[in-house]
Amino acid sequence: MSIARVTVSTHCNDLGGRAWNPALVWTRKYAVFVELTDDAGRTGLGECWCFDAAPDTLTAFLRTEVAPGLTGLTPEALAAHLAALRRRATLTARHGLLESALSGVEFAAADLAAQAAGLPLWRSLNPRGPGHARLYASGGLYGPDKGPEALAAEMAGMAAAGFDIVKMKVGGLAPAADLERVQAVLEALPPATRLIIDGVYTHDAASALALWRALPAERMEAFQSPVPAADHAGMRRLTAEGVPVMAVEAEYRPEIHETLIETRAVRFLQVAPIACGGPSRVLALAGRLRGTGIALSLEVSSTAVATLAAAHLAAACEAVAHVEFHTLHQVFFDMLPAEWAPQAPGGALFSGYRNGLRALPERPGLGLALRAGAADPAFTLSRTGPQTAGTPDKEISR
Repeated sequence: MSIARVTVSTHCNDLGGRAWNPALVWTRKYAVFVELTDDAGRTGLGECWCFDAAPDTLTAFLRTEVAPGLTGLTPEALAAHLAALRRRATLTARHGLLESALSGVEFAAADLAAQAAGLPLWRSLNPRGPGHARLYASGGLYGPDKGPEALAAEMAGMAAAGFDIVKMKVGGLAPAADLERVQAVLEALPPATRLIIDGVYTHDAASALALWRALPAERMEAFQSPVPAADHAGMRRLTAEGVPVMAVEAEYRPEIHETLIETRAVRFLQVAPIACGGPSRVLALAGRLRGTGIALSLEVSSTAVATLAAAHLAAACEAVAHVEFHTLHQVFFDMLPAEWAPQAPGGALFSGYRNGLRALPERPGLGLALRAGAADPAFTLSRTGPQTAGTPDKEISR
């Protein structure tokens, strides 16, 4: 099996400024997809992290720095090629952009390999994995005329859909107003439903600790991003005080992950699989966490492609405590396998969850493919000659 074609496409989700968190108002959210087609006609799908005002920089980087040289590669040669690209980043200083790009490539390649083996992606990664993912429902953003009562109803709806962990934002209002919001949510949730609060890096350690101590610890799952991402000392202080810190979602640097692990600065090491470098990096982190008392939590805030990919990683790896299932960012959720996430009548949240757990579908590979025309084409590269590494690539569309 070798790669015959590389296709990159994008999608824009127009959110219209109707929701916001303490850091930004959601107007548009772009997604960038990588599809790898092999010489047998199978196509693997991956997604890249894209938090930019437009996807142009990432697609240009993929077109000039990553896609050339991929075609003709076998899985073994691809792994060596990606390792060489990562070593080259020492000189190019494009580490973050590269890991976003390679995340999409790695997931597409893993999807291809699983399809070729006739196995679900998670089973291809680890046949002894648990086979299911614990999903938490993520929402609770700020919005126009969205007071505590409306927020509480939203979060209670997530619990009614079967999620036993839900997440909301804090840090966008004065401390007393934010505390009122959290208390209203806790009153509306079933007693067994646990809550994650996401500070989006807005607090210092003292104010984060004050908020946490005002809440019932037995109802709380984690405090995500309570302090700025570089405030490792603040995270260590909070963790030492018994706060289950969850951080840092978009971080991709192994040395930062190692610092957070070694100093026990977090209870949940949160990583975005489509930002940190893809499945190889997530599985390596899972191995590193063994025996540390720290669990992985996988961040997802884009599309069904990233959501399902993260769920496969959780199904392959017991170190993953939970996976984010976003209720705002639901691009292509109608493409999810029907047996995995059937949609409730009336277009409500996806139903059928039991204690937040979902078994992964037994379809080969990722179990999801982009419908024709669903995404906007950026470019396609294929071989002009034999399917061997080193022959020139030809851009056949853009």
